[in-house]
Amino acid sequence: MRGLAPYLHPAFQTAVLLLGLWVLRLGLQVRRARGGAPGPGRARLAARHMRLARGFTALLALGYLLGLAGMRLALGEPVLQTAHGYFATLALGLLFLTAWLGRRLRRAPGREDVRQVHAYAAFLTIFLCLAVAFLGMHLVP
Repeated sequence: MRGLAPYLHPAFQTAVLLLGLWVLRLGLQVRRARGGAPGPGRARLAARHMRLARGFTALLALGYLLGLAGMRLALGEPVLQTAHGYFATLALGLLFLTAWLGRRLRRAPGREDVRQVHAYAAFLTIFLCLAVAFLGMHLVP
């Protein structure tokens, strides 16, 4: 199966990664807004961050599955036997950790320790996703 199929996963994940960068930017804005007075603007910003983060998580997981299918069906290569695959799996796990910590923050908003780990895990996830993108460049025909 050739044609455009090998390019579906990279194109999809590039768009999803741009969404992830936007979600990270919104998260940083939420963090800065925490220093100010609470209000409807801050709540809307946090709600937008959470809504887009849920979409980002779902889309990145879907893109991961597209990558697995693309390796097997479009390229005929073994699945998860590249650095790209290993680090993509790690990035997805970190993303799920970030999402889980974000849900814990909604239940216990005052937990500064959870907030710090959520922020570091989110940054590390996006950084790792960018590295995974570079690792995958040599896999595209």
